[in-house]
Amino acid sequence: MRIEEKFTVDAPADDVWAFLIDPERVAAALPGAEITEKLDENTWKGGMGVKVGPLNAVYAGTVAFDLDEDARSAIVHAKGQGKAGMGNADMKMTSRVVSLGPSKAEVTVEADLRVTGILAQLGRGMMQHVSKKMFKEFTEVLEKELS
Repeated sequence: MRIEEKFTVDAPADDVWAFLIDPERVAAALPGAEITEKLDENTWKGGMGVKVGPLNAVYAGTVAFDLDEDARSAIVHAKGQGKAGMGNADMKMTSRVVSLGPSKAEVTVEADLRVTGILAQLGRGMMQHVSKKMFKEFTEVLEKELS
């Protein structure tokens, strides 16, 4: 499933970039996400729980960052194994931060998400709805933290 989002934040681009490349701050802003251990300079161990329709899906796995500081671009690769027979999830996400002025930035996100197991059977529409809701909640926390 492909996910594309774009949003603006009333904060300097450098502040938004610093937030987005800090896995612990990102996890704190995503409902159900947690970072449990730093494995190396670019990789962390953690988990994610998300409610999709009648299911509570819980995954444990890793997230790795590949950063281009000059372009304010990040490639994030997350892999998770579902608990209780939920299957697996694999996501590759590219995000970019562009300055729109001294105190405004635009963030674009493009992600490819693959899931197996019962979530894959629920369908794309349900997963896109949950994705949009999570992005909305994330951007609200991001703006609140940076204002």
